[in-house]
Amino acid sequence: MKKNIFAAVLTIASLSAGSVFSAGVDSGGSGTQDYSFILDSGNSISVNRVTSSPKLSGKFPDGSEIKNGYSSASWTQIEAKWDYNGTTLGLSTGTPYSPNTILLSDGILTNSGAKITSNETAILASRGLGNGMKVFGGVRLNQFKVRTDRPFYNPANTTLSVAQGYTYELDSGTTTGFAIGAAYEIPEIMLRASIQYNTEIAHKNAKETETIAGTAITANPDDMVAPSSMIIKLRSAITPRMLAYANWRSSKYSALQVTGNNAGGTGVEGSIYSGTSGIDYAVGLAYKVNDQINLALATTKGQSKDDGSLADILTPYQGTSANVIGGSFKVNDNVEINASYALVSFGDTNANAVVGAAPFENNKGTRMTIGTKINF
Repeated sequence: MKKNIFAAVLTIASLSAGSVFSAGVDSGGSGTQDYSFILDSGNSISVNRVTSSPKLSGKFPDGSEIKNGYSSASWTQIEAKWDYNGTTLGLSTGTPYSPNTILLSDGILTNSGAKITSNETAILASRGLGNGMKVFGGVRLNQFKVRTDRPFYNPANTTLSVAQGYTYELDSGTTTGFAIGAAYEIPEIMLRASIQYNTEIAHKNAKETETIAGTAITANPDDMVAPSSMIIKLRSAITPRMLAYANWRSSKYSALQVTGNNAGGTGVEGSIYSGTSGIDYAVGLAYKVNDQINLALATTKGQSKDDGSLADILTPYQGTSANVIGGSFKVNDNVEINASYALVSFGDTNANAVVGAAPFENNKGTRMTIGTKINF
């Protein structure tokens, strides 16, 4: 059966994810920090560009409204690998946490917002053990930055200007963690079952800065924790031209607490971002049209654990779902281009809007990925 199935399986980057804002702030849903590409044979480099365009709106109890407060975001994922004497060496660099720019511009939350940037570079290796077994893993270099503006935290800021408000900035610096995994393969039917664990990373030297009306406040930095996660993947051919796959990811975002100790200048701790742990999964089918064209469909779900409390106004959703379509085109033996498109539905929730609970309902978004893979 192997010779009749497309050789490059699911080269559509981020197809397994399809949605942004999944559990926590995962940028790629079940595909976030997934390094199983190192299990594939051959030498290659892949470059993929992702653009996410969320459209979220909600109403405050006082009648004011946030209309599309989230900006579109784009980021790039690069993966490269080389076979060397029976061992595959690899490098991956990209954005594990969504690069969001959020601006809320109505009511008491006028000019409130947040911006997140992040990067993780992984240095990886995999090796076969015989009888279809492989092991893989490597070192992860993780860093992220956060800035939040909450003008209403300063009671004297009656105009709700950013300059006269409260600002919190975080730079985690770069800290090392690890990824480790194993896989079982039956090449004749393109079967692969894999499991990967990403360790928690504690940023013990994170730099935190708080200001009120531009004046720095003495801060008491906490260790910032990049969440751990577990990824399980399964794929198998079901006909000579069709392959089914499923991806599952559990992330521990409850460990990530972005907190300002002097919010509002009162000396009372104020939560800026309080993440929720959760599960992301994707199921789909890939179909070989001919020797040049592959198509794929997927449905995805990102479900944060709901503890019954109000959501953070900067993350007004309780999980997401998406339907994804994608395809790849083989230009020649060395070059392949791919693309995927997702329609995203954000979970309904009631957010803590300072003046009461604000319902966020029926919100949508889109996600587009375009990339290329070069074999050498």
